[in-house]
Amino acid sequence: MKSPSANPTPRTAHILVVDDEKEMCTSLRKLLGDRGFTVSTALSAKEAFQVLQRRSAELILCDIAMPDMSGLMFLSKVSPQVPVIMMTAFASIETSRRAFKLGARDYLVKPFDFNELLVVVNQNLEASQQQGAGAAVPHLLESGNGEFRAMVTLARKFSQTDMPVLLTGESGAGKEVIARYIYANSARRGRPMISINCASIPESLLESELFGHEKGAFTGAISTKVGRFEEADGGTLFLDEIGDMPAAVQAKMLRALEEFSFTRLGGKESIRVDLRVIAATNQPIDSLITGGRFRLDLFHRLNGLSLWIPPLRERPEDLEALARHFVGQFCEKYGKPVKGLDPGTLDVLRRHSWPGNVRELKNCMERAVVVCDLPLLMPDHLPDSLRSAQRTGTVPPVAEPSTAPPGVDYRTAYMRKIILDALERTGGNREEAAQLLKISRKTLYNRMKDLGIRHDFT
Repeated sequence: MKSPSANPTPRTAHILVVDDEKEMCTSLRKLLGDRGFTVSTALSAKEAFQVLQRRSAELILCDIAMPDMSGLMFLSKVSPQVPVIMMTAFASIETSRRAFKLGARDYLVKPFDFNELLVVVNQNLEASQQQGAGAAVPHLLESGNGEFRAMVTLARKFSQTDMPVLLTGESGAGKEVIARYIYANSARRGRPMISINCASIPESLLESELFGHEKGAFTGAISTKVGRFEEADGGTLFLDEIGDMPAAVQAKMLRALEEFSFTRLGGKESIRVDLRVIAATNQPIDSLITGGRFRLDLFHRLNGLSLWIPPLRERPEDLEALARHFVGQFCEKYGKPVKGLDPGTLDVLRRHSWPGNVRELKNCMERAVVVCDLPLLMPDHLPDSLRSAQRTGTVPPVAEPSTAPPGVDYRTAYMRKIILDALERTGGNREEAAQLLKISRKTLYNRMKDLGIRHDFT
């Protein structure tokens, strides 16, 4: 039996439903109970506090309109460590903004689809568990590599401040893991961490996603929208892949970070926020600035602390521990009997260059666990691409610093080498090469341009 302090799995979590409509409480108790959750209900804030005195909750679903105390007032009195999802039949921009500012993790408008609710519940429970684990060094941040350990130590020290942090490193190296570690150890951990990937949103929509828009601001803007900047008020905003941020949005971002105020697209009202910014990019930021694709003044705003995450190939001492960690994780997830890795499997893993870094290793171990029904994970359980590359010798060996041409640093030289190799292996098909490298096609184009690789590669 788990100790009271152990983190519950999402399916065994205790959920408190607070709603003055008895039918809603009854329905949610049954629906969530049928999914394996333990559910308590309360018809008022007073009853909810009585429940919490008897037993702590891992998540709270709370209506906004209640007779004795509003849901927002109740939210302000609940421990910020407990994720709260607000529910309302009378949605408004101002209400949702206040809810997020007071610490709500999510906001649902009645009537909502139960499957939507279930997704939101599971996401918030899983995120809460990850944040709880952040108080100590998570397994993914334990390392035998001195450079990596020094980076984690620095991240923990600066997590106690509100200074902006800029994370750099290759795709899949663990930038988001570090960002969440900083957030989990900060004074803002009880408030929301809002993430946005600047490379995954079309340029025409990115400004609206970041800063929101007013009704009628553009064709299709049928209602007012709160942006990520506003949602993160009081908490942390994680800007991933900032190297892909368009120039116009960079200008507005700079103004917003100078005053911590902004206007929604099509709006006139200045909205003030209090937040901490963590940014990340897998592109060489110096090259972007030199090439005029990223503003130097914005870089200085984001670069309170710069942390470079070493790629997996530069942390060979961590490979086996990470592989075993992922095997254990996925054995538990899929109910598999795997107890360890065959020496031949470890040999294949050690000889691979891991261009997709820890993310690629995680995906590889998940696929291997799914197909394995033996006590040991054998080489044949590894993806065909990994084994065939080893047999044919198409995977590039780890480059030595001496292989870098004069004037070019080691990391840049190696990045150029793995991109050329990916293009070679895919016959020059850039879309397939991007998939092989686990990056977006746009990011691949940008890297090719920065590294002087011609775009008509065949």
